[in-house]
Amino acid sequence: MSTVDDIKLALRRSRKQAEEDLFTPRGILLFLGVVATLLVPLFAGPYLQGVVLQMYIFFLAVASWNFIAGYFGMFSFTHAALFGIGGYATAVSALELGVNPIVAIVIGGVAGGLFSLPITIPALRLGGSYLAMVTLAYAEIIHLAAISFRDITGGPTGLTGFTAMFGGSRFQFFYFTVAVVGLFLAVQYVLTVSRFGLIARAIRESEDAAQMLGNNTYRHKLAGFFVGSALAGVAGGLQVYNVLIISPQMLQINQMIRFMAMTVIGGIGIFSGPIVGVVAVLGLSELLRGFTSIRLLIWGFLLLIIILFAPNGIMGSSVQSDLLKEQANTVRNALRGDSK
Repeated sequence: MSTVDDIKLALRRSRKQAEEDLFTPRGILLFLGVVATLLVPLFAGPYLQGVVLQMYIFFLAVASWNFIAGYFGMFSFTHAALFGIGGYATAVSALELGVNPIVAIVIGGVAGGLFSLPITIPALRLGGSYLAMVTLAYAEIIHLAAISFRDITGGPTGLTGFTAMFGGSRFQFFYFTVAVVGLFLAVQYVLTVSRFGLIARAIRESEDAAQMLGNNTYRHKLAGFFVGSALAGVAGGLQVYNVLIISPQMLQINQMIRFMAMTVIGGIGIFSGPIVGVVAVLGLSELLRGFTSIRLLIWGFLLLIIILFAPNGIMGSSVQSDLLKEQANTVRNALRGDSK
């Protein structure tokens, strides 16, 4: 079968799967949610528009990590650093080379993918905790490099001063971001539904078995990591034009933990999981903005609840009601025992 035939088959399979997914209760809710966000610039103020815009950028960043970790089972801690690399590449292209903003964002995506290669080419032969440790070290190296190479990155204060897209129109930038994120999420959806996605899930479940079936698992993992990293780079480029500044804080491990929490809460290995996770985490962060001192405590409690009673995330499975009832009975019995 030729490459063209593979693409046609993947598109047919994606369309069929999308029709099935859309007409489920979750699919309908997701569709209505997307439509509601599209109306935000028309009827809401600048604050809510900014929050929703940030959500869309995080949709792409978190979904791209979910593509690597959730579908291939490769737990990487480099993703926030590659998100930042995409941002720096976009900013430097615009500031130093005068590149068109759209082209600069594409360059950010390419840079994110290319910067993943020095670590993935050797590290993907490792697995499990070894890959996690190597990518964690690589992320820290990139972060320190962003601080040290002042002539390129601006050092600890970062880069500013580039021109906003569309003459500073937030209205146009909002819909441009929605279009870009929607396009790349659609590409990711096709990949996950196609044969490529089936092999990814086979690798996640048992790489040896996938290899025995004749699949070049190393090549698929490398391609998957590159695509996920490139999408993170595009998200980083969009983020630069959203906030008009980039600094090493964008590459910190805290950002990586945030991406991971969004994925776990929404549902890892599920296409809609990152979308729900971003809405839950970012939405709750905005609601708790006035409670700075206890915000982390609430976050820790929420994450604990999700892990205990919905280990597959909000979209992964229904809450394990039996386990919930069992835990509730245990607590109730303990309280009764103490009261006697």
